[in-house]
Amino acid sequence: MADTKTLHGLDDVLDTLKSLPPEIVSKRGGPVKSALRKGGVVVQKAMQANIRQVVTDTQSHGYVSTRVLEQAIVVRRDPNPRRSLASERYRVLIARSRTYPDGRLNKGKPVTAVATGRWLELGTEDQPAEPWATPAYMTSRERALKEVVDQLGRGVKLAIRKASKGR
Repeated sequence: MADTKTLHGLDDVLDTLKSLPPEIVSKRGGPVKSALRKGGVVVQKAMQANIRQVVTDTQSHGYVSTRVLEQAIVVRRDPNPRRSLASERYRVLIARSRTYPDGRLNKGKPVTAVATGRWLELGTEDQPAEPWATPAYMTSRERALKEVVDQLGRGVKLAIRKASKGR
């Protein structure tokens, strides 16, 4: 499996980031935060496209889409990236709070987008798996990495210009 924790080819960008004043590469912003978010959006869009495809395939069986799962796929900043040994981290995930209208499980609990996403990805006893998240990640990870590198380079250059004007 590919290395998903290390970005290769960013040595000069990372050296430049380390040389910047701390307020530019701060928790409140900076080029790293926005670059990682934009990379996450690339993966998010791929996942949403895969969900639309799965829904299109199942509409022939009388299924009508409410787009709840598609809209529940979000990019979120990890509030504690240090637990994964990172200084900044974004995750693409399914929002836990999203539920289907009038959808009830047999125990009276609402059907959530997280449960539906798992059922589709892994399958159930009654339904074969229709993977959508893993293929989306595998096909979009190179584009996401390229987006992060491009945005990080632009952001660092912009931060250097702003810092040099302020001195």
